[in-house]
Amino acid sequence: MQRIKDRYKQLRSNERGLVSRKQRGLGLDVALAYPNTYYIGMSNLGFQAVYQLFNSYSGLTCERVFVPDPDIEHELERTRGPLLSLESETPISEFDVLAISVSFETDYLNIPKLLRLSKIPIKTAERNEWHPLVVMGGAAAFLNSEPVADFVDVVCVGEGEVLVPALVKALSEGASREDLLLRLAHEPGFYVPSFYDIHYNDDGGVSDIEPRNGAPRRVFTMRNPMRKQEGAGQFADDFIPASEIITDNTEMSGRYLIEISRGCSMGCRFCWAGYSYLAPRVFSAEKLLARAAEMREVTDKIGLVATAVCDHPEIHQLLAGLEELDYQVSVSSLRLDQISPELLDALVRRNDQQLAIAPETGSDRLRRVINKDLTNDQIVEIAEMIFQRGILNLKLYMMIGLPTEEDEDIDAIVSLTEQIRERMLEVGRPRGRVGSIIVSLNAFVPKPQTPFQWEPIQPERVLDQKIKYLTRAFKRIPNVEVRAMSSRIAQLQALLSLGDRRVSEFILEADRAGNWRQAMRRWTDYSLRRRSLDEPLPWDIVDIGLTTEFMKREYQRAMAEKTTKPCPATDPCIRCGVCDPRLLPENALVQLSWMKPEVSLLAAASGD
Repeated sequence: MQRIKDRYKQLRSNERGLVSRKQRGLGLDVALAYPNTYYIGMSNLGFQAVYQLFNSYSGLTCERVFVPDPDIEHELERTRGPLLSLESETPISEFDVLAISVSFETDYLNIPKLLRLSKIPIKTAERNEWHPLVVMGGAAAFLNSEPVADFVDVVCVGEGEVLVPALVKALSEGASREDLLLRLAHEPGFYVPSFYDIHYNDDGGVSDIEPRNGAPRRVFTMRNPMRKQEGAGQFADDFIPASEIITDNTEMSGRYLIEISRGCSMGCRFCWAGYSYLAPRVFSAEKLLARAAEMREVTDKIGLVATAVCDHPEIHQLLAGLEELDYQVSVSSLRLDQISPELLDALVRRNDQQLAIAPETGSDRLRRVINKDLTNDQIVEIAEMIFQRGILNLKLYMMIGLPTEEDEDIDAIVSLTEQIRERMLEVGRPRGRVGSIIVSLNAFVPKPQTPFQWEPIQPERVLDQKIKYLTRAFKRIPNVEVRAMSSRIAQLQALLSLGDRRVSEFILEADRAGNWRQAMRRWTDYSLRRRSLDEPLPWDIVDIGLTTEFMKREYQRAMAEKTTKPCPATDPCIRCGVCDPRLLPENALVQLSWMKPEVSLLAAASGD
């Protein structure tokens, strides 16, 4: 085990910032796990935010744990030693709680390994009072936790700022494991999978979800509310998620990541974040700059994290303030329709030499299907504006396999890229510098809690054909590089995204075999089935505040190639329909208290 401890010591020595130095064993001890390696987990903003939230309690100690690298895993198996926490090198089985933060469904595959190496029974039914309570939260919990429902005792459905305090309170009051589970099952935002029986039809679909022990039929998603007096759309809480532990041993090497806003008003029908994080909220530029100033002595690199950075109403003020602090600024994503010359000028001054934009497809028609109301002409003009600022390296995010996609939509991806390349050459040649375009091809993977949740993924062979066709086409075009997502990984994502509890068998098979590709062989057809609009869905237990009727309406508008326009009476605007009380469960209205009282209908709900 000394080799493992030496590795942990090396990792700790390279960390700077707000690392917890609490002594464990004085109260409640929580092991916070990211079900992937240290390199990946420490790049995750949500994971770092929850670490800070837990450690803000005086009677609680939170330490980190990760899936070990292959050499460390081999050492654990050779010595038969337990997985240890990073801070105090304590066996995970000795903690009161194992909290697992999951942002991506593919990390579900690592949960059995995490539990097995921690000497904790993998299945909930096999644990007793002496085992840590296994709690799961994170973005994946918003969508569909059913594939791992047999492995976790409690699922936190919602945002950490709201749920961590409620969880800590329940943990301090629970008299026994059963008492604690009962308490949490009756708290909004907490889902106890063992309190629900799932029934299936002969055709493989879910027929009914039956709650027991007084658990609610649906678990409402808890969100950080807004503070009216500071203006519509601002977070009520002063806590700002940020990566305040900085290390070079991550994907975001040495960069301070800070969340500037949450949610998006676009309503793209394939994007779960636009629906699960309603309503869009921001942190004020004043608070963000104050936090950035505190971390300036630690690093000179900062990344602004948001579903849509340009949605922030004070983005120019924020960028100007970061420039005064002499930060090198990078952004997670830019909304095409909100890119401005001022924004681009600020990014150029802060040394950002490459930008990424997301046309999604080369077809105006298909863009209407996904509710992205932009034309190719507009996208080309925006690209030219980017090139004119000296940013000649551009990444284009494109999707294949979208609902209603035809062959001409695939050809349109090539055509649009060629048009953008021509503008790049027109701008770059007189300056004696020609840039490059990277086309990032991603397969459409249906996501729960979106209007496309009933759609299947396209078969692997079909996606492969499209990738090969586009790869050949782009090879003939100078200065254009294509990077394609593996169609096999897309199938895996779809299985874990759309899966019910039976998919836990696949996860266990993959863990035993050490190879998910081998285990996938008998599950390949699972995510190829188109679901009926009227059948119960595995993730119906989670209530994100939008009714099935609204999702159906958006799906039908997509099939009719109609976009949903934002309601002009709301501030900030939301393309979601949530301000129509006919489409909402009663308890969701409390989440919308920031809206103007005179607003009652959205254009989508009225059919305009």
